[in-house]
Amino acid sequence: MKSQPTTTLEDQAKAHLEDEFPDDYATAVRVVWWDDGGHLREVVRAAADRIGVGFSEAEQFPLELRRNAIDEPETPHVWYIPQAKENRDWFRDIRETGGEIELTIEQLTAELYEVNPWDIYDVERGTESDRETAANVIKTQFASGGIPRYGDLIGEIITKGEGQILEHLLEGGWPEIDKDDETIARVQKSLKDRHVAPADNAETPEEIEDVVWKWAVARWLVAEGLDVDAFPEGYGNVGSTLGDINPLKRIVDSRHSKRLAERYLSESYWGDVIESSDDAWELAACPVDGALDAALWNAWLESLEEGKYTECVERANERQEALGVYPDDIPWTTLWEQAEQVAELELRFAAWEERSQSFDPFDQYADQEDGTWKIDYGVLELEITGEPEQDRLLNSHPATESLPEIRAELLETRYMNYLEKMSEAVVSSFSTGSPLAGKDAAYEWWTDNEQDLATGETVALFLIDALRLDLARELANRLREDYSIAEETRVSTLPSETKFGMAALTPGRAHRFRVKLRNGKLSVERGGQRLDNKGNRVKVLEREGWDVPNDRDSGWQHHQIAYYDKDIDDIGENELDNPESHFTSYIDELYDLITEKLENEHWDRIYVVTDHGFVLLPKGTTMESISSYDGDGEVKYRRIAGDDIEDAGTGVRVTGQTPGTEYLKTSVRLLAKPRQYNSKSGLTDARYYHGGILPQECMLNFLRVEKE
Repeated sequence: MKSQPTTTLEDQAKAHLEDEFPDDYATAVRVVWWDDGGHLREVVRAAADRIGVGFSEAEQFPLELRRNAIDEPETPHVWYIPQAKENRDWFRDIRETGGEIELTIEQLTAELYEVNPWDIYDVERGTESDRETAANVIKTQFASGGIPRYGDLIGEIITKGEGQILEHLLEGGWPEIDKDDETIARVQKSLKDRHVAPADNAETPEEIEDVVWKWAVARWLVAEGLDVDAFPEGYGNVGSTLGDINPLKRIVDSRHSKRLAERYLSESYWGDVIESSDDAWELAACPVDGALDAALWNAWLESLEEGKYTECVERANERQEALGVYPDDIPWTTLWEQAEQVAELELRFAAWEERSQSFDPFDQYADQEDGTWKIDYGVLELEITGEPEQDRLLNSHPATESLPEIRAELLETRYMNYLEKMSEAVVSSFSTGSPLAGKDAAYEWWTDNEQDLATGETVALFLIDALRLDLARELANRLREDYSIAEETRVSTLPSETKFGMAALTPGRAHRFRVKLRNGKLSVERGGQRLDNKGNRVKVLEREGWDVPNDRDSGWQHHQIAYYDKDIDDIGENELDNPESHFTSYIDELYDLITEKLENEHWDRIYVVTDHGFVLLPKGTTMESISSYDGDGEVKYRRIAGDDIEDAGTGVRVTGQTPGTEYLKTSVRLLAKPRQYNSKSGLTDARYYHGGILPQECMLNFLRVEKE
């Protein structure tokens, strides 16, 4: 066999034609080329053109070439017949005056490499379809630039154009390769040339697959630091060709394939070897072998149980980076994303549980840097990542047993304990002091921002129903990357319900704002103007020069816009499945909308404000219906209102004499315990609610957004 040919198929065809045409072929000399299979058409045509002779093809039957010859110019011609000559003794006159060639693409290719034609492709064993595939592979390889190496060409033919044998086995397994003994032997020879020595002892395609996968995983583990001597002989050896050091890494890095993740992480390849290593986390950058991922989880879990939460966050993040060579939606990536969230929540809970015994629960919740609002948002994020251990993880992966228990402990036990302790602190803070005194109130927002709202610039006011403080902070953090953001924390109007909270965000003087009983129902007004319903609030805004569009896409022509959006409240109150993911998806939508208005529609400034927050209880939480007020006032899910409400009772009683709620002209008792609701409200169960006095319900974050 030639080490590497220097001529192409076209060069070889040209040489054959030159040998067959006489030295002086100025007259109508003919050379017939019989091509069984018809794959050399373009090669022969190009070769004929290079030596300056004509080209004619028998499209249906060989003898049509004679019929058409009368129309051919009196010049030399190649007559090309895309068929086998077989026993047809035709064109004797042409053989005597010109010449005749019988060559197929396999034979012409074999000449180049100085091998037997059946070494290129054995037409006697293969099907017509497989022969067609092999011919197309040859043409593709020669058309790709340069002359292919013999081994590379044969590899492509064996895999039917699906890549080199080793790479094909690593990526797609055996399926495209024939399973006869001769092909198996050729595959083994190719693998030996690539230093996959253990393949010599494999006898079946399945055994060869297994050897190749284990061999490649071993090489990657060695590259990350495992001692090659820890593996059986032939596995993990690097070999002498630098380009072959880590073929699997090249494939995984370039494909970004979910299928590859399932192949190399769903199976345990070197469990015993990995178990014997001193520290599995030294191998964390290796994204293959389910046994490694399991070992990493066990080590991570041990650190978590030891309270090394910061280390657990860092390691979970490190593993996510290693798995970044795969698509984001594989369960292993989600597993380590959830591991990071678990460790971060553990950090938050640990800080919360080490708090001082006396604290302001509203300040503790809303603090920008260390507030417990981060617990609430962490719980949302943890819920969103779902149950990755149920989604095609290796059955023996230890996370399938340990992660559900960890998640249940955090989401159900620890989070509920946190909410209960927060509610106790709320009640205690009102009984011993005035926790709302001195805090900025939502009903004062318009007065405080009156000058900025009247500058004449294009200003949009986004009135978002139920934008809880943690969601607003997440939105602010995202917007801060591109815009100037100002944030301010305010206390919602109490009760923390939509009609009172949205009324507080209409134009007018703060000192004229009132919440009071009217005909047995709690009502809201400013300066005598009833603001109980959206229609009245819209009239006030329009009277002050604000347009109120009905949707995101139309009615934004005016330079002052007040846009109402109640998607979050609708999601929660309609009890949609997985509300956590809906809430965070809504933040994505709100971010896109704000960006669209600032960038493409050139608004000067946008304010994002809200009426109230909410509590979202863990799934399956049992609510407690309590006996409520029997007077003449109004009873709702989380509050009661009436002039004769006594001091004694569940929750917190606030009045116009309570510092921070001077706008109240009647007494209101607000529930603080997270699982309680008033029996007269008629509701029996809920995960999502508001109206009470927990910080999650009444502490708000308002944003001012503009270009830098």
